[in-house]
Amino acid sequence: MSARRSAAGLLFAGLLLAVGTPAYVAHAAPHLAVYLINPAILLVQAAPYVVCAVIWLPWRTPVARTPSLILAALLFVAALVVYLPILWTPAKNGGDMIGLAYILISVVTTAGVLLGSATAGLMLWLRGRAQRASISG
Repeated sequence: MSARRSAAGLLFAGLLLAVGTPAYVAHAAPHLAVYLINPAILLVQAAPYVVCAVIWLPWRTPVARTPSLILAALLFVAALVVYLPILWTPAKNGGDMIGLAYILISVVTTAGVLLGSATAGLMLWLRGRAQRASISG
């Protein structure tokens, strides 16, 4: 299996977990449905995975395979760490600010993807610059 396909699979699995968690919690705890079954919350949950896919999956160069796979794996692990405890006991989660909690999780995760992408892009640029300097000099 290619690294690109693995990264896409990890991003899709994380996306399903991120969007499915508020939907499942709203189903399992109907008193929270009014806060969680909101199209804005469900769309915001997809943001980190879409941003990572847009930044890293279109690259065709071999050097982009490793950062895309690492970022996708980190996103999936973060989704497991954040959403599995919520899925384990959906009735214990609650309050009128639960929607804001999901939005904040998504915003912080998206910021992490952007920071990780910037770092990986900078490292790839520096590596390419060093290789060009060693070839020409």
